[in-house]
Amino acid sequence: MSGWSSSTVWGWSLRGGVALLVTVAGCAEHAPPRIGLVLGSEGVRAAELAVADLQAAGGPRVELRALSGAYGSSAQIALQGAESLAVDPGVIAVVGHANSSASLAASQVYNARRVVQIAPTTTSPLYSQAGPYSYRLVGSDVHQARFLVGRIARPTAERLAVVYANDDYGRSLRGMVVAELAARGARPVYQGPYAERETDGTEVVRALAAAAPTMLLWLGRSAFFSRIADSLHRALPDLQVLATDGFGSETVGMGKNPRFTGVRYVRLVDDTLPALRALRARYIALGGVAMTDQAVLTYDAVMLLGAAIRDVGPDREAIRRWLDQLGRGRAPFVGATGAISFTPEGDRAPTYVLVTANADPAPGAGR
Repeated sequence: MSGWSSSTVWGWSLRGGVALLVTVAGCAEHAPPRIGLVLGSEGVRAAELAVADLQAAGGPRVELRALSGAYGSSAQIALQGAESLAVDPGVIAVVGHANSSASLAASQVYNARRVVQIAPTTTSPLYSQAGPYSYRLVGSDVHQARFLVGRIARPTAERLAVVYANDDYGRSLRGMVVAELAARGARPVYQGPYAERETDGTEVVRALAAAAPTMLLWLGRSAFFSRIADSLHRALPDLQVLATDGFGSETVGMGKNPRFTGVRYVRLVDDTLPALRALRARYIALGGVAMTDQAVLTYDAVMLLGAAIRDVGPDREAIRRWLDQLGRGRAPFVGATGAISFTPEGDRAPTYVLVTANADPAPGAGR
């Protein structure tokens, strides 16, 4: 099985770009439209696969312009990347950014420049007010908080602890989760942040051990959890862990880390859909890594834009109107993750599932 590496991904992209340039050398006005990408390598790989599938199906020819170094959470970098894409007349839409902070910052540029932005995994409630050119393929964290707390059978019977990433993602979720718990008469015995770049989680483990919770709500990512998992298990061997969507990663999806065993975490897509299971299986066969939620939703975003270009052409304003009409005069677009349409605020109806790390079948492996 041939593996995917960064050189393989970019080799595919560059070779395709050369072929297109040769084709249009004498007729620049017919250059294929470009879709901007501001995502990590997982998103780029999925977008490359979508472009290949579009062309294999006889769809419109498109190119990708990826700003792989601009996908972090820095507002300044996000703004610079957005401006670079927005002023490029060949870019008809952008898929990104990789997180809520960057998506919100960049949305100012995209709406001012009238460029469609489709954020695959941006969950901040504020994004609903980003503007008429900003769309997303997941629901707001308001819905995720409600879903997560709803998975606790008896909130008032548990000693609940809340640990959250000390960034916009974690702090926002923490406020909504605690509000949901309060609405159900429950109050955490401990609440505390962690910093992603910490190398030692001793203080987090010590504080949790002192609070002696029976259930931990982890509003953050898996990398830091992996650093403290062993010591946390020694201190609290019977602790149950519920985590938000940020916990998912290629490593978690492939079941490669025993420290995640038993952790239940939210996924933003429904893996029981046959089309999604087939896509995940293809992705694993191509690259040997699991397809994360960001990758799945990026694939659907590119396929969605391909359908828009096919129907109304590579025109920024026409694509925005096409997206607005989905589910309202135009049939929803059916992607690997199901039917896609948007509210007037650019939100997609939320879909969540709760899976157990290292217990459920690997995505794409069947059930």
